[in-house]
Amino acid sequence: MFEQFIRKQKNTFQQTVEGYHYMALKAKDLGFSEVCRLIWKDLFANRSLFEWIYLIVLSSIPLVLEVTLDTKQHDWLGLIASWTGIVCVIFVNEGRVSNYFFGLINSLIYLYLCLTAKGGAFYGEVFTTVYFTIMQPIGLFLWLNASRFKQEEQQFVVRSLDAKGWIKNLVLTLVTWLFMGYAYQSIGSNRPFRDSITDGTNVTGQLLMSGYYWEQWLFWIATNVFSIYLWWGTSIHMQGMYWVYLLNSCYGWYTWSKEAKKLAS
Repeated sequence: MFEQFIRKQKNTFQQTVEGYHYMALKAKDLGFSEVCRLIWKDLFANRSLFEWIYLIVLSSIPLVLEVTLDTKQHDWLGLIASWTGIVCVIFVNEGRVSNYFFGLINSLIYLYLCLTAKGGAFYGEVFTTVYFTIMQPIGLFLWLNASRFKQEEQQFVVRSLDAKGWIKNLVLTLVTWLFMGYAYQSIGSNRPFRDSITDGTNVTGQLLMSGYYWEQWLFWIATNVFSIYLWWGTSIHMQGMYWVYLLNSCYGWYTWSKEAKKLAS
């Protein structure tokens, strides 16, 4: 089974590399102006008034916190990480491929913040962020090649897990949690199995997100609840980011599960 898993990952990596080569050639054929038009469309087109208000209000929270809080030193990195993270998850909810651009920026900054966190590095968050960084180009490839973007108008093609899928993903979450917990314990972590909780939920959530499964949002909700607890009393921007994440995850669960039921009927 392990060898089959490794072969599958190698195949995914090879397909991703080949896919990026194809997309680079396609972008060259389209020309700079057409590529810019497509990027502009993905960022701004097909968004309702409610979605604009939702995006502006939620993405403004990090700036409001930075301006209104009585702090002697500004946390600019925390501000950027929080803002890009919020925009990323909102774009995921809207099905916009540009979420991966903001996700990559967020992952790189967040990795630095986790390594330099007050009270010691958050081992679980470090592993998760490295995983997210690696998954950004893979997810970008999968989304760009998905059928939902082959039509002129963006359309959700949301998928649902069957019983077998649920079992596989719950087992994956449990195995990841235990494996990383023992790994952190072996390097002297004071909270190995607490740190590894988000590893399990994030690994599964990211894989489900790449495959357009609406159940991803349930794993994101679990991640956000625990991350609020993890960052409590440290960075106000990180706490604020995860509160917004939690709100968006609940909204994403509502919209994606509703779409899944519509497609199933």
